[in-house]
Amino acid sequence: MTNSEIFHDETVLYGGRFQRERAPEAVRRSYDKIEERASDLIRSARSVVPNVPEIHLDFILNGKINALAFRSHDRYFIGIYTGTLFMLRSVIGRMLSDARLFRFAGDAKSERDDLGPLTGYVPDAEVMYKKEALSTPRDRARRDYAAFLQDQALLFLIGHELTHILHGHIDYLRTKRGEKVTAELEWLGDTDEEGRLERQCIEVDADRRSIASRIDSLRVTLKSGSEQIAPWRPYQGDPGLMIFDWAISIHILFRLFGDLRFSQVDPARSAYPSLALRHAICEGAAVQAMDLTWDPLLKSSATRGLVLARFETELSFAKTLGEEFDAADLVRQRMANSDREHGDKIAMYWNQTLADRLEPFSYERFVSPDSSHIFSGS
Repeated sequence: MTNSEIFHDETVLYGGRFQRERAPEAVRRSYDKIEERASDLIRSARSVVPNVPEIHLDFILNGKINALAFRSHDRYFIGIYTGTLFMLRSVIGRMLSDARLFRFAGDAKSERDDLGPLTGYVPDAEVMYKKEALSTPRDRARRDYAAFLQDQALLFLIGHELTHILHGHIDYLRTKRGEKVTAELEWLGDTDEEGRLERQCIEVDADRRSIASRIDSLRVTLKSGSEQIAPWRPYQGDPGLMIFDWAISIHILFRLFGDLRFSQVDPARSAYPSLALRHAICEGAAVQAMDLTWDPLLKSSATRGLVLARFETELSFAKTLGEEFDAADLVRQRMANSDREHGDKIAMYWNQTLADRLEPFSYERFVSPDSSHIFSGS
């Protein structure tokens, strides 16, 4: 059987393989480009972890937001829902088409000033496509910025799924819990407390490795000295600004996966910790990666960029959805003690229990997330 045939058979319950070869040429090219970017990421990982079996990425015809990974016929597969791609394209394109939002990028004044709030949202790409036309920024630099945000969000998501393979998450969950497919948005309401904690540890591990990979990629990009690194701003070679831009893509992705309106999964029963805790963990991982693989002197500018990116993202979502936004309240916000306690519990469970359980299944040595690293970016 071909990879495409295996992929379709294994995902038919979720919608089956999207037959992009039958889609209009422009649509097919966009999907092929994503696959090429994913193949580059997979090849890069295999250069470091050469003993991992074949990995194939494809797309699932499903209008909801989700992604999954699984093993079949001694091969690994990553599946991205078409609804995930649509909603990223829809939300990012609409935000960059609004003259009020991301005013630092390109010529915001050339964009529309009559966009009302996005109302009647439902997490289904086909329904939303009929209700709300896709928006494309008028300004070339802002179109480039929209493309950058979508590209970086997808690369993070693919890197996250790749970690599920490299770190043995898929094989562990299949062997120990009988889970054939590891999906990002799963209802864990019937899972006991330890089972939810175990799954949240796994998701944190996948986040942290994917973030470290993206930070190193940004470092290499800036080192290249290309004059087209960030054409949406006059200062293209600033690491802090590059982290700021990248972090916006991650915050947008997290909102789509962590907001009940978009994901339809109750955050209290999801495979992820709370959105606030996930932000803190990932920001801490980004600062740690800057320190270890880039330049320790950049930690303060990276931290500032991460905080400002969250501010810009929350402002943009509020205005897009027609909600109130209180900048002072966002500045005053601190993580709840319950989130911090849960973060400590995640770190302890990983270090004392789960890391040892995963080791026989892992193709790559993983780093234990202690609490100081979890919260260093919050």
